[in-house]
Amino acid sequence: MGEEFSIEDALIILRRRFLSFLLPVLVLAPLGVIAVMLLPAKYTAQGTILVESQQIPTDLVRSTVNAYAQERISTIRQRVMTRNRLLEVADEYDLFPRSLGLSESERAALMRERLRVNVITASGRSNRSRDGTIAFTVSYTDREARNAFLVANKFMTLFLDEDVRSRTAGASNTTEFFEKEAGRLRNAVAEMEARVAEYKQQNSEALPEHLNMHLTMLDRARNALNSAESSISQLEEERRFLETQLISGASGDSSMSAEMARLEAELARLRATYRDNYPAVVAKREEIASIKARMAPSTEIQRLRESLVAAEDELTKAERAETPDPEAIAAAEADVEAARNALSERITEETRKGASDLSGVQIEGRIAVIDNRIKMLNKQTVESMEQIADLEQRISRTPEVERGIASLSRDYDNLFQEYQDVLAKQQDAQLAENLEENQQAEKFSILEPALQPDKPSSPDRAKLTVLAIFAALGAGGAAALGMELLQAKLRGRTHLTGIIETQPIAVIPYIHSEADKEKPWRRFFGSVTGKLFRRRTKLAPPEPEPAL
Repeated sequence: MGEEFSIEDALIILRRRFLSFLLPVLVLAPLGVIAVMLLPAKYTAQGTILVESQQIPTDLVRSTVNAYAQERISTIRQRVMTRNRLLEVADEYDLFPRSLGLSESERAALMRERLRVNVITASGRSNRSRDGTIAFTVSYTDREARNAFLVANKFMTLFLDEDVRSRTAGASNTTEFFEKEAGRLRNAVAEMEARVAEYKQQNSEALPEHLNMHLTMLDRARNALNSAESSISQLEEERRFLETQLISGASGDSSMSAEMARLEAELARLRATYRDNYPAVVAKREEIASIKARMAPSTEIQRLRESLVAAEDELTKAERAETPDPEAIAAAEADVEAARNALSERITEETRKGASDLSGVQIEGRIAVIDNRIKMLNKQTVESMEQIADLEQRISRTPEVERGIASLSRDYDNLFQEYQDVLAKQQDAQLAENLEENQQAEKFSILEPALQPDKPSSPDRAKLTVLAIFAALGAGGAAALGMELLQAKLRGRTHLTGIIETQPIAVIPYIHSEADKEKPWRRFFGSVTGKLFRRRTKLAPPEPEPAL
């Protein structure tokens, strides 16, 4: 009320407007009390669900559900309080009869208003729930105690079922994810192994692990080449020596050779004088042919020579085949060696048995053997050179192949390590899933089920009655104040002081009239007002005259 209104003014207004104050109080107070008494009773059933910690130490088995308990409660609440779920529960317990004419949206909204979920947290963070949540309550309010009891327990059961389902589904999804990831990595590892194997197969001639073997083979091939070249040089020297002996007639001291030389000289002399059909010329020619026939190699030596030529032809065919067979080539080489040895032995044998005239044949046979040996050594030389070139190429390619294998092996090792890590996580996820299925992880359990209430939880009629009375008194005061403001009468000393802008010199107390004497309530307010006037009466000093 500030400077304009005081307790004195209020009492004056109340005394003057007592009827305006009393009528609203007498009307509104009973109406408020009646309205409070007519309010329908509502019953609330409440149960408590405990957040239990994991029963197996987390150091041994870690759950895949890492959400805070409060977050899980909020998530489950949204899933449980869906429109369809609320309508199913409402229809199950017939909470809203059809006679009310409520739509589905209105019924769902009423269900959400009546259902309450409150989280209970500890003063500090707990080991079993990182956000300090130790329990939560589920309550439902209804006009019928039985409905409140049934619905509250129904929603508690839904919370528990949804918690088990969500945790189990989360663990199963985690396990399934890691199973798929492990399968993908398993296929990738198998593919990488196939790539490594294929690369090694394509470069099998230059693998790093064969480098020492290739170096050893290269040394042997070079030694074999040097040995073959040395043997060829020695055989060619021997061949030249034998040809020199054969040409110079080192065996000319034999009788047949001397006779042959004499007859050829006589034939030359006769042909210089006579024609070829001259009887003496013909006779000398026949005599020379007879000696040549006797000096010619034996039939066995000729046969062995033919066998050697045939064996050499077979070896050539085997080597020039489209797909050379190593076994066939080795067999042909063995046949050539056997034929050569047989020819050499036969020549030696016939030389020992026969006259020294066969020394020329022996030289020719030896030359043939040397030619064949040189041919074989030339072939061996070519093969050794090809082998050396091939080994040098393999050795030169080995560093490049080694880099390729190292790159593939590095990728394979990284992929295989990732595969091992995923397998370990898959095993952990499987353990976590088993933990959830056996309900050994953090879970919700009913600490206190909802009981059927014995008395209504609302409304609080005593408090509402007091509020109704105070509201009626307030309405009466407002009515009295409104009437006073509308009629604009002088209320008291404070009002008068505000009007004349100076303090009064004296205040005359209230004088009761005959009518006041007949009405006790007027005497009461008049006496109280007079006392207040007398208590606050002061003589105000006269204001000084203004200086002229």
